[in-house]
Amino acid sequence: MNKTVFIFLFFFILSPSVFSERNTSPNILWIVCEDMSQDLACYGNPLVKTPTLDHLANEGMRFNNMFTTAGVCSPSRTALAVGMYQNSIGAMHMRYSDELKKPLPVEVKTVAHILQDNGYQSLGIGKDDYMFSLDKPSFQYKKIDELEKGIPFFAKVNSHYTHRIFEKDKVNPIDRNKVTLPPYYPDVQPIREDWAAYLENIQLLDNEVKNILDDFEKRGLLENTIIFFLSDHGRPMLKGKYWMYDSGIKIPFIVHVPKSMKIPKNFYPGTVSKQMLSSIDISATTLALAGVKVPEYFQGKVFLGEQTEREREYIFASLDRIGGVYFKTRAVRSTKYKYIKNFNNGLSVLERSTEYRKARLPHYNTISILDNYNKLNEVQKTLVTPLPLEELYDLENDPYEINNLAYKKEFQDVREKYETILTGWIKEIDDKGFYPDSPEIQYHFIDYRTKQKESFRKERLKSYIKIEKQLKKDGVI
Repeated sequence: MNKTVFIFLFFFILSPSVFSERNTSPNILWIVCEDMSQDLACYGNPLVKTPTLDHLANEGMRFNNMFTTAGVCSPSRTALAVGMYQNSIGAMHMRYSDELKKPLPVEVKTVAHILQDNGYQSLGIGKDDYMFSLDKPSFQYKKIDELEKGIPFFAKVNSHYTHRIFEKDKVNPIDRNKVTLPPYYPDVQPIREDWAAYLENIQLLDNEVKNILDDFEKRGLLENTIIFFLSDHGRPMLKGKYWMYDSGIKIPFIVHVPKSMKIPKNFYPGTVSKQMLSSIDISATTLALAGVKVPEYFQGKVFLGEQTEREREYIFASLDRIGGVYFKTRAVRSTKYKYIKNFNNGLSVLERSTEYRKARLPHYNTISILDNYNKLNEVQKTLVTPLPLEELYDLENDPYEINNLAYKKEFQDVREKYETILTGWIKEIDDKGFYPDSPEIQYHFIDYRTKQKESFRKERLKSYIKIEKQLKKDGVI
């Protein structure tokens, strides 16, 4: 080789610009918790202590309008994994046995697999819970020790907090008497106790996030790592999880970019964003930040980086079969209004509880007992009143979604507009929730409900007796 050419190649290979080009791909870490609404201290909750997540938010960006595509885990996690609405790929039910799960459409891949195809290694710790089958592992590795140094990684670490059954925070217990409940809940001890336990689990979650980040940092894996923190859906309470109300689909979302990294376009450290986002936008943005072309079939939008797309005006969500209850509900939301259509209407929020929730949620028996004793006020009675076909809420003036405007004359133009938008979305994504379910899936949910009713019968009765005794002791009934 010519000496001049050798010297040129030597300095070309070692030049900082070339080295940085070969190593510009960031690591991306998703930390996903369960069943949590925007109840962190950084979102304004004065009772909880969440220093780790508050610090991430203060140094990063906190998003106030992030919504999941379903108010329940398997469908929402399915959408997050593939960047598409779960009902657009026929994976919208919660949940059924593995043999009934269908593979993804031929062209569709998970975010992890797309990144693996583009030079990333992938790490998945904890829950996957997808409503589709895969012919290979969802992630390459299940332990952080397996990651290879020098290769960019995509990691999803799942925390079981704040999923029931709740654990106690013995270090920082929440004062039950200081808990503020939404107005549709009766302000009684069993519900206060349950709400406080939920808040304590948020504190335990914060400590677990600290341990996760410490583990990555001591291994030198945080310096070039973009962190996304989110929940799979809203809080595990009546009118929260399983529902289209904000308490079921509005989730905390924090993005943190290390100071040592080049700041992506539209990322403003230390700020709060009101941009309307869907959880499937996290999937698209993850690929974009990794320098990977977002597939055309993706329904999520990029909101950070050079591939940033036009902001959303509306978000959409859906619920179908859950544990024997057939919701078949669709919703569209803007910053001002939310429109919900209950295609299987006629049951109340209380009546649409699964057998599991009847046994495990103190709310269920508490409200049921108080209703039997005629002790619910007008707002609380909305939980035991059969749901209509349509619901419309002015979120600016009615953030708890109590006053249904869908049948008021002066709001018919708004109702028609949002119904048209929702119908258009259903057609656009070819919503598989409106296709007939196979006999096998129909039978599965009938059988599931029957078995659950029997398996939780004693636990539900025990809870009923305990709560009724407490309410009598407190002089409520």
